[in-house]
Amino acid sequence: MTVEFPLHFMQKGERGRVVGIRWNEEDVARRLVAMGFEKGVPFEVVRYDAECGITVRIGEREIPIVPWVAPLIYATEDTPE
Repeated sequence: MTVEFPLHFMQKGERGRVVGIRWNEEDVARRLVAMGFEKGVPFEVVRYDAECGITVRIGEREIPIVPWVAPLIYATEDTPE
């Protein structure tokens, strides 16, 4: 069973995989996908600050996410195979 949750539930150092974007406006969802938040993409939370936002690493890029956007990105924990 896979548990899905919003990105803002994760803490610094945790790894996950993107499950999807939960937002009705296409522009926001499209922009997040363009930034690398595509289904199945692995990431790591490198910084977490409830007021300033979350920074995640996707590949070699560190991407800052403002606090209101983090709940739109759904993830699952990345478990070792």
